[in-house]
Amino acid sequence: MYNATLSREYQESTIDEDPILGCVLALPDRRIQPLGWWDRLLLALGLTNASRLEAKYFRSSSGSD
Repeated sequence: MYNATLSREYQESTIDEDPILGCVLALPDRRIQPLGWWDRLLLALGLTNASRLEAKYFRSSSGSD
């Protein structure tokens, strides 16, 4: 039988507008990643979304060890 208390609720990353940083990616672990001009352009053109940006920034942060 499936135990719901053992599973974590999935939370998606979101694109938010910060008053100081501008357009940012709000990650589920409460980190905030400011978006560069290229990412903002791709987002404005509809060529990317929050989940793709999350994957990009996760790869770049995990590869810097």
